[in-house]
Order: sequence, then structure tokens, then C-alpha cells
Amino acid sequence: MLLRATAASGITASGLGIGTRPAAAIELDCALSNEFFHGDGTFTTQDVTVESFDGTELAATVYEPDPEGPHPAVLMTHGWGLSRDLLRCTAGMYADNGYVALTYDSRGYGDSDGEVGVNGPNEVGDTSTLIDWLADHDAVIANGDDPSVGMDGGSYGGGIQLLAATRDNRIDAIVPRIAWNDFVTAITPNGAIKSGWLTFLVGSGSASSRFTGDIGESIDPKLQDWYIEAMAENEISEGAVEYFRERSPTRFLETLETPTLVISGWKDTLFPPSEAVANYREIDELGVESRLVMYGSGHNIDELGVTDEQHEYMNRAALDWMDRHVRGAETDVVPPVSLWDDQASRWRTYDDFPGAVERTVVSLDGLAGTTSPVSQRLFWDDEAASYEIESDGFRLRGTPALSVSIEAHDAPLICFASLHHTGDSVSTEQIDDQVTGFRLEETGTHRFDLDLEPLLREIPRGDALELRIEATDPFYLDEYGAATVHNDESTLTLPIAEGSL
Repeated sequence: MLLRATAASGITASGLGIGTRPAAAIELDCALSNEFFHGDGTFTTQDVTVESFDGTELAATVYEPDPEGPHPAVLMTHGWGLSRDLLRCTAGMYADNGYVALTYDSRGYGDSDGEVGVNGPNEVGDTSTLIDWLADHDAVIANGDDPSVGMDGGSYGGGIQLLAATRDNRIDAIVPRIAWNDFVTAITPNGAIKSGWLTFLVGSGSASSRFTGDIGESIDPKLQDWYIEAMAENEISEGAVEYFRERSPTRFLETLETPTLVISGWKDTLFPPSEAVANYREIDELGVESRLVMYGSGHNIDELGVTDEQHEYMNRAALDWMDRHVRGAETDVVPPVSLWDDQASRWRTYDDFPGAVERTVVSLDGLAGTTSPVSQRLFWDDEAASYEIESDGFRLRGTPALSVSIEAHDAPLICFASLHHTGDSVSTEQIDDQVTGFRLEETGTHRFDLDLEPLLREIPRGDALELRIEATDPFYLDEYGAATVHNDESTLTLPIAEGSL
């Protein structure tokens, strides 16, 4: 049995209600979203209300297998600004495979009361309360107040898993999908504000919490104040930085003991591949069993670019992970690292990330002379520094690094580094739509040692890899001004997995 469904998104459907629903009964609903359901089990769904630790009422739905239990359990919540309705296909997948699935509306969203706090202490406390509820539920395997339970979910529903598992050791396994490691780094890399994503998050989060949540409580008002200030000043306040650091798993992961299956997308520009790799590496270095799965699309696993083969692999991986760590079955799980190769349309697996590579250093002055101008002017054409490496045939796998000496003639100035694939085999393409921003706070010469976004890319013979450094990007706040890159003091380091430069 496999289900093409994700914990990050899905379809909105009504009529879930209370009653027995065979797997086939929701097959059509899920198929409407290009999802598929193969199973012959039956399960019962029931809406419940759970009172949290502070009296806040949380709306939830239980998916309970019809075969007599008790059963292991999976706890799930939704992405930012959404509701538990979008988890119904994933919950059905787990219920059809013998798990009690409990989906819930995060506080402030859907039918739950309370104020949205961006997975802060209240949301972590809600998770523990829901685990208490599962421990008391007759259909769930439990040892006293400790149920056999895992968690699955995407984005906002992925971050809460990492945060909750560092505080509540009753969680037996987690599957955080498209989640963050360091929220500050993700939304303001090197001081450059992702204004496009920030506007979307604040706008959608505020609107949906008011429309679907408890009017009058809504979203934490500090978020809107910080957003207005950030858009006006092109800088995140210290108060906001500290707030989001307290909601960043990296601050707490040293206490994590929960086996973790990290799933994310190469083209995720909100929580980019570096966030997933950081979660995987930090957990792996603790000696905790962990896996990394990277699929070939962005911050929504149900995008059209995600093939059935990718969905099957990810959801099979999630089910096997729960079977091993929650059910206690002797089940094989995916290799340590699984990377979707979009060019070859296949999965590639490795024992670690990035696997065996040769890190090759390229001096920028050998590609473009001693200096290169970068500028964005109000009434003049923009200037971009461009460095092209012709290929004899090589494959990149891992994290490129840019060490750049750059002189700001105006400040503050925001610059952006990106890698592009050019040539006969492909029209000019910004690889995975990724860019790395960095802020020049003062005039004068600055040195930045930057990790660019992890990637998997073959550059065939006759094509070229191009590095661009620019002063503008449509999804960031930027500034007018100019700078000069000192190429003779700058290098690009590439992780070469096959071939050579």
C-alpha cells in the first residue's frame, strides 16, 4: 500500500465526519489531487477536542484502524496558515497501515483556539498534551503515559517535530519534511531579507488565523510589527532575531535522541537544502539514527514537478521509518542519503552527504580578470559579475563555497551569488532557483566565506557552469549601489563527484 500524499499539503475535502470509511472510499478524493491510495483496510474517523495545558482547546481528528488494537500512533499537524483537513490523505495512509493517526489544527489555525506563536513554547506544550491524550486512548499502545508514537508533517508541521522531540522524549520517531534548522539563517541569510517569502508568510498566516481561528486572538502581533519594521529598514530587529532563534531546532538539537528522517526539496527557496543538510548532519553527529531524502522540487511536495516515483519513495520511507522505530518491526529503511537526480530522473543513494567528492578550488581572476563591477542603479543598467567555467564533463554533489573579497562603494548594499548551468544541453538555468544573499553593512572592502546551496548537477562536456554575483534579486529586499569584486583575492570551491574541471 502506498499513498501519494504529503504532510505538507494535500486537498481540502468535506464530509470526513464520524464513521467507518474503507480505504477505497477516500481513493477518489485523493485522486482529485493526483494522489493515489492502494489498500483494502478500513478505519474510523472522529473529530475530537483536546484541552491543552493552558486550557486552549485544540481541534483534532482521530483515524483509527478497524482491526482490534491497540495500535502504534502517528501525530501530525499542518503547514503554516493551513489546517488539518489537508492531512487527510497522509493520515489515511497511516491508518490503512495499522496506525492510529491523530491530526490537529495548530493553535490559532483551523478550529483550534489560541494565538499563533510560530512553534514556540505553547505549541511545544500542545504537542506534549496531545501525546498525553494518545497515551490515554484505548486504541493506542502505551506504557503508562508513554505511547508508541511518531510524528510526520511538513514545513510548520515539520519544525514542531524537531522542537518537540528535544523536549519530550516519548516521541519515538519523527519525519520532518521541508523544515528549518535555523529560522534566522533561513529567512535572513547573511543579513539579506527574503522579502517575498516574509510577506507571504506574514500575510497568509495573519489572514488564515483570522478567517479560520478564534477572532480576536489570531497571530502574535509582534510578527506584524517586526514585518513592518523590516520592510522599512531592510533589517531584522534584535527582538525578532532572538524570537526566531528560540524557535530554531539548531539551538536545541544537542539534546535530541529521536530517530529522524529528514525530507526536503532541492528547489525549496524558503527552507533551502542547506537547512535540511544541517538538520541531518547535526543529528547524525549526535549518533542518533538519521536519514536524508532530497526530492526534486520546492516548498510543496505536491507540486506537479514531483513524480509518482518520488512520492512513492518518500512515503514508503516514512512508513518504514515508523515501522522500525514506532511499531518495533525489523524493517529495512532507506540508505543514509537519498538524492533525486532530476537530470537522470532517478534516485541516487549514498552512505553520507556528500559522499566521496574532490573539492576543487578555482580562482576567480582566472575567469574574469582582476576585478569585476557589481551594481544596481535607479536609472542605469544593472551590472553583474560573471565567471564561466567550461566543462569537459563533470558532476557536482555537495556544497560549493565562495570566498569573496568585495569592496562596497555604497552601503548598505545587498549582493547575491548564484550558480547557473549554460550550454547546448540546457537553456541558461539558475540551478535549483537557489541564490545566496549577503549584506555589505559599510563601505570599504569586506571578505565573505559563504557556503552556497547544496546541489546535485551534471555539467556535460561542452556546457558551462557560471557563477554570478549581482546586487538585485526579485525575492529579496535590495539596495541601490555599487561594489567591486576583487577577483584576484576570491575563489570558488566546487565539490566534484565525477570528472574534473
